[in-house]
Amino acid sequence: MLEEKLNPVLTHLRAEERETKENFEIVRTWFNEHEENLAESLADMTFVCELPRTERTLLTYPVMGNWYLDKIKGFKPQNDHQQKVHTLLRSLTLEKRFNNSHTDVLYDELEEYNRTWDKFNSVMLSNPTESLPLHEMIQGIHKEVTKAVYEGDLPQKDTYTTDLGHGLAGPSHAFEFLTWNFGLIMKIGRAAPLDLTIMVVDDQQPEAWYQRMTSVGFKHQEGQQGYFFDCESALKALRKGRYDVILTDLELGEGKMGGIEFVERAFDIQQERGIKPRISVFSYNNKKLQEADDKLNRPFSDNPYDSKVFQQVNYNNKTRFRAMDFRREISLTLK
Repeated sequence: MLEEKLNPVLTHLRAEERETKENFEIVRTWFNEHEENLAESLADMTFVCELPRTERTLLTYPVMGNWYLDKIKGFKPQNDHQQKVHTLLRSLTLEKRFNNSHTDVLYDELEEYNRTWDKFNSVMLSNPTESLPLHEMIQGIHKEVTKAVYEGDLPQKDTYTTDLGHGLAGPSHAFEFLTWNFGLIMKIGRAAPLDLTIMVVDDQQPEAWYQRMTSVGFKHQEGQQGYFFDCESALKALRKGRYDVILTDLELGEGKMGGIEFVERAFDIQQERGIKPRISVFSYNNKKLQEADDKLNRPFSDNPYDSKVFQQVNYNNKTRFRAMDFRREISLTLK
């Protein structure tokens, strides 16, 4: 029974009062040593919905994650590609147990996690047909959970501290989301590489960001530079070359043109050349992102060209930024 198997970690958590971060690390350490499925059934898993909120928020995702890991283990890859996808999927699932809506402020490896997630999606997109069975597997696990939750297959108890939708279906969706973008792109028929060249402007790691973008399907144009350390050189290239999508940092170094001014100039150049402006920004600085949002984004204007940026920029903190999310958003602009 799940209650019995969780008793050691629950006993540790209840031994004394600690900061949430300390309890998070206790749970993380314990589950890193226990990757096996702990629940005998989804009915057994409802025990987590009886826990006090502070314990439930730390334990639900690891318990659900172990359920997914057990199901993933049962998938038998048929070729090298599926084996590679399978390995990356398992790695992301292991980490997703600790990186979720309840603990993301405690999780200190988010940027590395997102790099791995982009790598996972680039591998899936490199052979969509062979990747599809793994996406369907994840969808099947989630459907099993939601069916049990919403069709009354699970026991109803007065001792629940949250409803089963929030307690089980919500956490399950977090693991389903690992392949959700891939599934959406397949559904809208955009799994093939995009015929859109991308420009990346960043004063620290432009090449690394550019490679992440091209790895998920943006086009690298032979003979054309795709990444730049400053806005000045990027503008020169923009006037000469063909760039369909532009992604720029907002702070490009002291004495250099800033990202907001660059977006305004790049927008005008793209319009003058008859290229649909698809421009977005990202930054580690949330204040700069908000400033860019205030100056460049006009979501309620009747004129779409009042907005100089493609995406809601306040969501584009580099720590959270994922190339696959960006690719999906761009894909939705194509007819």
